[in-house]
Amino acid sequence: MTIIFYGSVQEYTFKEKSLAISYTQSIRTLIDLLGKRFGARFREFLLGDNNCFFLINGKGIMTIGGLDAPLHEEDTVEILPFVDAG
Repeated sequence: MTIIFYGSVQEYTFKEKSLAISYTQSIRTLIDLLGKRFGARFREFLLGDNNCFFLINGKGIMTIGGLDAPLHEEDTVEILPFVDAG
């Protein structure tokens, strides 16, 4: 599985732009795994309201199960920051 981090999300990943990982069951378990790798602050950021959003193979997770959206070995997960406009 490939995880891609965009924009300000990379501030939490020590500037890593992508990561290849073994299978994980869902977005929720992926967040736990990333929290262990990059720290509790990153995990909190991922779970925070309006901080970022997730795509699995180009589809928003809210249409396919939210945090419980299933993941597969061949999936690409993109984590993008929300953009504020003013």
